[in-house]
This record gives sequence, C-alpha cells and structure tokens, in this order.
Amino acid sequence: MKKIPLSIQNAITSSLTIIEDLVCEMDIVFKDENKIFSKIEKKISVKKMEKIKENIEEIKKILKKIKEEMNLKEEKISDVAIINSRCAKIWEILNDLKGEKLKKYGSVSEDLKNYLDPEIEKILKLVNEIVDL
Repeated sequence: MKKIPLSIQNAITSSLTIIEDLVCEMDIVFKDENKIFSKIEKKISVKKMEKIKENIEEIKKILKKIKEEMNLKEEKISDVAIINSRCAKIWEILNDLKGEKLKKYGSVSEDLKNYLDPEIEKILKLVNEIVDL
C-alpha cells in the first residue's frame, strides 16, 4: 500500500476508534451487568443475539485487519488521564446536582437540599480522593 499522509491516517484512526468504541458498547448488551440506575431489557431473541455477536466479532476483525494493513498506530491513553478526566466530569455533574443549582429546574425544598447536598459532598470527597491517589 502506498504511503498515506499522516493527516489522512489520523482521520482514519479517529473514525475507526469511534466505531470500535461504539461496537464495544454494543457488547455490553451481552453481559449481565447490574447497574444502579439502568438495566438492559432483553428483547432480542437468542437467535438474533447470536447473529449480532457474530457481526460484532467480524467488525472487530475487519478493524484489526485495517489497522495492521495500513500500519495505523494505536492511541495511547494513560490510565491516569482516563481516571482524571472521568473524575472531572463526575465532579462537574455532582456540583450541578446541589440544591442551589437545582433551583433552575424549579423549587427545591429544604428537605431535599438538606438530604442531597451532604450525599453529594460524600461522593465529591471520594472522587477527590481518587484524583489525589
């Protein structure tokens, strides 16, 4: 294969990385993962589920083949960067859940504020501890 300009390689890699992430998210459907605020309702038949699994695996094989044949480099992301970026997002969301910020959605009772704010503070403390490790 002819040498591909770096800018084109980067564009291809970025797009294929997004596709890989989306395909990996579909894999979650096959796991019995118990989350606190969401549960995957199984509506797909076993037969269709098997076909979906096969297709997902085939997509992954094709992505791997493209990577190898085009000599595309993988992006290296440190575990520290992932943890810190997720904690920053959690921190932002939690701060928007505090009673004072919730007022933009309507009236916030003192009972709700007195309950929720301390719980949010507990989670914020834990998130800060994670970042400080």
